[in-house]
Amino acid sequence: MSKKYLIIDSFVDEPACLGVPPFISPYPRYISGALICAGVYQDNIKYITIDSVRNNDYKIIETYEIIFIIGGAIVPGKYLGSRIGTQTEIRKIIEENKRLNFALGGMISQIIDDDNLSNLISIKGDIEKFAYYYTKGEITDSKRDYEDIARWAPLGSSIVKEHPDYPDVICEIETSRGCPRTAHCSFCSESITNSLEFREEDDILNEIDELIKDGVSRFRLGRQADILAYKTKFSEFRQGFPKPEIAPIKNILTHLKAKRESGQIKILNIDNANPGTIHNFPDESSKILEYISDAVTPGETLALGIESLDPNVINMNNLKVNRDGFINVIKIINSIGSKRIEGIPCLLPGINLIHGLLGESTDTFKINYQTLIEIKDSDLLIKRINIRKALPFPGTLLYKSNRVVSKKIINRYEYYKERIRKEIDNFMLKQIYPVGTILKDTLVEDTRFDYSYAKQIASYSITAKIPVLLEKRKFLDVIVAGHRERSVIALPLPISINTLPEKAIDTIPGVDKRGAANIILNRPFKDITHLKDIAPNIDKSIYKNIII
Repeated sequence: MSKKYLIIDSFVDEPACLGVPPFISPYPRYISGALICAGVYQDNIKYITIDSVRNNDYKIIETYEIIFIIGGAIVPGKYLGSRIGTQTEIRKIIEENKRLNFALGGMISQIIDDDNLSNLISIKGDIEKFAYYYTKGEITDSKRDYEDIARWAPLGSSIVKEHPDYPDVICEIETSRGCPRTAHCSFCSESITNSLEFREEDDILNEIDELIKDGVSRFRLGRQADILAYKTKFSEFRQGFPKPEIAPIKNILTHLKAKRESGQIKILNIDNANPGTIHNFPDESSKILEYISDAVTPGETLALGIESLDPNVINMNNLKVNRDGFINVIKIINSIGSKRIEGIPCLLPGINLIHGLLGESTDTFKINYQTLIEIKDSDLLIKRINIRKALPFPGTLLYKSNRVVSKKIINRYEYYKERIRKEIDNFMLKQIYPVGTILKDTLVEDTRFDYSYAKQIASYSITAKIPVLLEKRKFLDVIVAGHRERSVIALPLPISINTLPEKAIDTIPGVDKRGAANIILNRPFKDITHLKDIAPNIDKSIYKNIII
């Protein structure tokens, strides 16, 4: 009987890799490809997610030669409809199935040891390389190289068909690993776990072509520390940042843009650009940003690791840019990417702020807040602001410091986090998605308390809260009718005024509770003129999308 292998995707959210639905990380594809390359039949490789294991009370009925688990959230976030596997859950899977052997990969393997788990091998190198040699009877814990990935990635592409959300997934595509800076941030896990290397352009495009053949149409170039430094020649450094090379990333983006225009690619996203690269090499970075803005799907976010704008925190943690540099970077990205296509800016910055760094004080969060207020008052746009607590990775300077954060600092962090959410996030949302903005192809992911929650299948897409119960996993176009702190209120298109629930009518701009009741009393309307007589103050952009 042929040996069978199982891959359990516990989801990952690492500093340079995302694999939380709708994203699927490279890990399962690489493992599958390595197994096939080693001679395993594709039919003997099974892929499931942590959700499937949860539904079976963490018990695995079938027998496998070995089970590969990948997971890890170094700075975990909140996800609509998904939940990353925790350390406790992963231990439970291993302990509940003692008759089976497991190999653990991803960054969580650096945290979970196999000392007390006799049926676990915790891989500190690359689990895909372990998988390749395991099938040949060899136990190795080492690093793969990009010659390996050039073979394995295309071979393993079809495993995406087993994802529960297929074909509505986004494949995270790796372009490089390691950090190109000469010195690193205090919390940088990428510089500890990976040496710097770049994939060949043709290998990246070949992997995407194979995924397209397997029915995937959404991609993100996200598995890298800095897309702007792709294939840098290290010919020149400024403040420890290497000069960007324009031609290699231009080549990739030009090919992918052509595939998007031909309809082979529906969504093209990008992630992780170092603000220090933009600040120190504004001319070269601007040219690359122009190619990015032209190639990606409109509404894209360029994620920037800012972390803090407090000079003391910046110095003690070796962060990328100071306050003035940050403002300059936001200006550059806005000047290139704020042009609107179908009402939505093409490319805007997204920033990450982290609490718990060295040198932090009660003034730190005030400095962050005041700088963001200056950005707001300068009519500059930031697509999203992530504010998270540091989760120090073993081996980093921050981890070794054993820093204990005082209650006073925590309270100030919570206070300013709330102010940023209320005073800045909401303002930015209104500028980016004004009333009347149409969000196409949103997918209903959840329903709660007579509301449906939908998002476009794209990177950092906005959540639309819809005051109508809709079928889950249904695609629809919606129109923005209002704004919350980090989401929008939206109505399904077309707006059927004669059947819309009163609660939904109440969200229409220009209609208050009394007006909503009046509309209900006068239904059904025979024409739009009759509706205008009853509700003359409805926003014009809403009116033109109403059907009778």
